[in-house]
Amino acid sequence: MRIKGQADIEIFITDSGYICLKQQRDVDGEQLIELAPAYGAKVADAIGSLQEFAQAKFEKTALIED
Repeated sequence: MRIKGQADIEIFITDSGYICLKQQRDVDGEQLIELAPAYGAKVADAIGSLQEFAQAKFEKTALIED
């Protein structure tokens, strides 16, 4: 599965049942994160909790760079 608007990020389930996020970057190459299924909900909750803070920080950085 691909994230809409993020063609470089792929999410998939391994044959052994791990949740994987893979990102292909020009500079760093491939980055892979594997999560045991038991941690999936915890990671999703953590990302949801940080989303607003991260977006505000991203927008602030974008203004500084412009």
